[in-house]
Amino acid sequence: MGSLAGRMLQSQPVPLRYGQRVADKTGDPGSEDGTVQIWLVLLFTLAWQPGTMAQSADTASPAERFSTEWGFTTGGATDLPGGARGGEFWAMQLRWGKVLTPQYGPGVLRGTFEYAVEIVPAMVLRQARFHPSQPSGGIFGGGFNPIVLQWNFTSHDRFVPFFQIAGGTLWTTRDFPHGASSFNFTPQGGIGAYWFARTNRAVSFGVSYHHISNAGITKPNPGHNALYFYGGLSWWR
Repeated sequence: MGSLAGRMLQSQPVPLRYGQRVADKTGDPGSEDGTVQIWLVLLFTLAWQPGTMAQSADTASPAERFSTEWGFTTGGATDLPGGARGGEFWAMQLRWGKVLTPQYGPGVLRGTFEYAVEIVPAMVLRQARFHPSQPSGGIFGGGFNPIVLQWNFTSHDRFVPFFQIAGGTLWTTRDFPHGASSFNFTPQGGIGAYWFARTNRAVSFGVSYHHISNAGITKPNPGHNALYFYGGLSWWR
């Protein structure tokens, strides 16, 4: 009787604690707790994904969207070979831009096209004196850049490099360079970047090749070449 009772007790099912592993009929281990965890992960993923998408849309830089940019830049230039020397200058630009396209391109080349215009309310040039008859000192000027074409590389949200080409006009209080003209054209181009410290505010910095010449309106027309370093702030909406 004792042995029979023992066998009956052994055959009774033993309640399982939550998460305890059991064996199926094939002898392979299964996990009730593992199944619950899988469902919890799926539910968490579905619940979290919309929030992630919304967050990505909020933190994306305005350069990725059809945004408007208002800003200013200022900087200084140093001479380059290939033209008249002694024409370092300081300048300020007021800028309006508009992103015209959605994002195009693969990987790090993905970006948007922006068109902008710039007003140059102030420029001060240092006119070098190479002959006693030539005036020396500063020359003051201002100008307008109606064509600024820019490609913004938008593969990163906060850091947005760009490539830019531009063209404009410049008026000065005296001929620049000496004996040329007080009205000149200013083709230019270079690289730079925005750093979006906030969603709609960016710090900008860059360097560009800057050329001043009158396109043959007067003779001689030596022109002036410079490397222009600048920084600024932009507001986007």
